[in-house]
Amino acid sequence: MKSFLKYAVFALATLAFVVFPDQVASAVSSVDSLAFLQDVLVAPEGVMVGLVSLANIDATSYQKPNPGGIRTLYVALRKDIVGIWPKAVDIVGGEIQTGPVMVTGKKWAEYEFPDGTCSLDDDAAGDPGFQSYKHSLDLMMAGFSKELAAEILKHLNAGCVVILEHNDGQHVVGGSSDNPIFIKPGFKSGKKGADKRGYTLKGEQDGFMWGILPLKETAVTALELLSEEEV
Repeated sequence: MKSFLKYAVFALATLAFVVFPDQVASAVSSVDSLAFLQDVLVAPEGVMVGLVSLANIDATSYQKPNPGGIRTLYVALRKDIVGIWPKAVDIVGGEIQTGPVMVTGKKWAEYEFPDGTCSLDDDAAGDPGFQSYKHSLDLMMAGFSKELAAEILKHLNAGCVVILEHNDGQHVVGGSSDNPIFIKPGFKSGKKGADKRGYTLKGEQDGFMWGILPLKETAVTALELLSEEEV
């Protein structure tokens, strides 16, 4: 009977915590000692009974559009960002909450690209206990000109951070100012008129604490972007 009462009280306490978390936290903080919870929260074997670790989630995109592809790409060199951005404390609930602080006069550039030629991916790698994430950027630039050549030269041994807009309107961040993506370009002239002529840019970086994450929209709207007159 005593064991039944323990679990009954625990179930009620758990329900109260889920439904009224602020009230429960306030009540607990006003108690000088938590010894009275010993019989409730500790199982007969002496093992602490915890709350559920994982959450139920529907990842089927049922009756919702889920388009792939990238709409917009913003790029900034690592040295144009003040301090470290993003960092772990900027991430709340799987979202980067704050935007970067830029060096005075520096802004984000927008790279346009042929439709369907840009992607930003992540991969988790490493043995158990040693895992981390890798960010990978891939895009194409059509054509050949002195302007394109000059822009690509700026990435040599420089490192960058990128912000991309998905086709569903969400913005995501790749790289960080202390662990930037290093872009390596390759140019192909094509062998005949129907061949593609232009640059392929690929870049990756590993050792991240997180994968590709969305950037909060208020941070997106606060970004400092180059105007047409500044280009």
